Amino acid sequence: MAIFGNNGQEMDPAAINTATMDTFTPDAFAGATAEDMMAMPADAMGGMTADMMVAMPADAMGGMDADMMAACPPAAMQGMDADMMAAMPADAMGGMDADMMTACPAAAMQGMDADMMAAMPADAMGGMDADMMAACPPAAMQGMDADMMAACPPAAMQGMDADMMAAMPANAMDAMNADQMGMVPPDAIPGSIEPDDGGMGALDAALDPMAANPPPGTEGDQMADLDAALGGAMDQAMDQGAGGNVQEISPDAAVDSPSDSPDTDSEPEKGPDEPMVG
Repeated sequence: MAIFGNNGQEMDPAAINTATMDTFTPDAFAGATAEDMMAMPADAMGGMTADMMVAMPADAMGGMDADMMAACPPAAMQGMDADMMAAMPADAMGGMDADMMTACPAAAMQGMDADMMAAMPADAMGGMDADMMAACPPAAMQGMDADMMAACPPAAMQGMDADMMAAMPANAMDAMNADQMGMVPPDAIPGSIEPDDGGMGALDAALDPMAANPPPGTEGDQMADLDAALGGAMDQAMDQGAGGNVQEISPDAAVDSPSDSPDTDSEPEKGPDEPMVG
C-alpha cells in the first residue's frame, strides 16, 4: 500500500512536506505502511491531524521515530489508540511532551510498555491524568524513574492500583511526595508502604509504650502502679545511699516535735484549794 494524495495519486513519502500534508484528505494515510512512515521527513509530521492518525493502520506506527513524534501537533495525538501505541517503537516516545500526552485518549495508554515509558521524557508525565494512569499495564510502571514521578501530577496517582505500585522501581517510589501519596487509593498501597505520619506514631510509642498495648485489666491502675514503683525505688536509694553508712535513728533520740511541747500560753491547772466556781 502507499500514501495517497488528494486526487488518489500515490505519493513519494520522501517528497512529502507540511505543505503537501495540508492538501491531504483524512484518509490519505489509510494505506500507509511502516516503511512509508520511515521514508517521510520528520518535519512533515507537523501537518498531521487527528483524523489522519485515526485512518492510519496501527502497524504503520512502527515507522515512527522520536523526531517524527516531536514534530506532530499535540492535537494529532487525539487519533491514537492502544494498538497504534503498542506498534510504536519505544524510542519514538522520546519525542513526546506533556501537551501531547494530555491529548492522547486514555485508552491509548493500554499499549504502553516499560521500554516506552523509560524512553519518554520525564516532563511528558506532566500530561498524565488518573484515567490514563489506570489504563497503563502494570508492567509499564517498571519504566518509571524518580524524575518521571516528580513530574507526575498528584491527581494522576488516583489511577494506580496495587499491581502498578508493586511494579514500580524503588527509586520512583522514593520520589513520591505527600500530595501524590495522598491521592493513591488505599487498596493500592502495598502492606510494606504506609503513609508517613511524620514520626508521631513512633514518638507516642516511645513516650508511652503502655498506652499502646496496656495489659488486660490494668488500664485503671497504671498511674498507681507507677507511683508505687517510683516510691519503692526512692526508698531503696535512701537505704543504700552514702555507701551504706546511713544510720537508723532510734525513736528515743528523736527531738520532740512542736506539737508535743508544753503550751506556755495555756492556763495553769487549778489547785485543790481553789474554790469551784458554780
